[in-house]
Amino acid sequence: MCYQWRLILDPPMSGRANMEKDLELMEKVATGECPPSLRLYRWSPPAVSIGYFQDESEVVDLKGCRDSGVDVVRRPTGGRAVLHDQELTYSIIVPEAHPFINKGGVIDAYRSISRGIVTAFNLLNIVAALAPEEQGRAGLAPGSCFDSSTAYEIQVDGKKVVGSAQLRRDGIVLQHGSILFRLPLDKYNIVLTKARPGNANEIELGQKAAGLLDLGYDISYNRMARALVKGFSMVIPAVFTSLDGLIYSKGDKYE
Repeated sequence: MCYQWRLILDPPMSGRANMEKDLELMEKVATGECPPSLRLYRWSPPAVSIGYFQDESEVVDLKGCRDSGVDVVRRPTGGRAVLHDQELTYSIIVPEAHPFINKGGVIDAYRSISRGIVTAFNLLNIVAALAPEEQGRAGLAPGSCFDSSTAYEIQVDGKKVVGSAQLRRDGIVLQHGSILFRLPLDKYNIVLTKARPGNANEIELGQKAAGLLDLGYDISYNRMARALVKGFSMVIPAVFTSLDGLIYSKGDKYE
């Protein structure tokens, strides 16, 4: 059985516009105005998103952000700060009762969604693995999302390449995450107070995370987007219909 999903392929937008779009979609799925959705998007200008419960003054260097042309926005989801620059971002909006989520808890949803991303990576000949569940029990440092892996987040060559966060409201799951193409360590040093050059946080971030291009994978944003649609269509399974009426399903040829 294939489920009907909406596919949204957005142009780069500001941090505020991206977060508002995710919440708007969450409301539309909750009211039945829109089916479960996969949204793929980028950010312009680059932006730091801070987790819902983070203290901006402890994490973000606002002057560094202004001087670097980097926006600051608060996410509706938890987790830690992310610098959105050279990446492709996904968001999944789906009812908790949907068979893809199967009324599971947070970790169950992470596991299901990660399967779709890993399948997409495999289509691109990228060997990916899920972080073991034990890593999700470790204490979280106050800085960047990418300085440690939590349970069922995705690693390539031992480096975290996808960081995700989740919100549940009115029976709906919103999970969005960053697929790194490059880890902009130099910008992290400028925009986050916890990632200063030479300190332990900067070293830890550089050792534990990387972008796909940093790891030698010659992948374009368009190829990754197509692989994600294909990967999710295989594991849900789903037929994706975009706003322009195009239909994507697991039977489509992937090139």
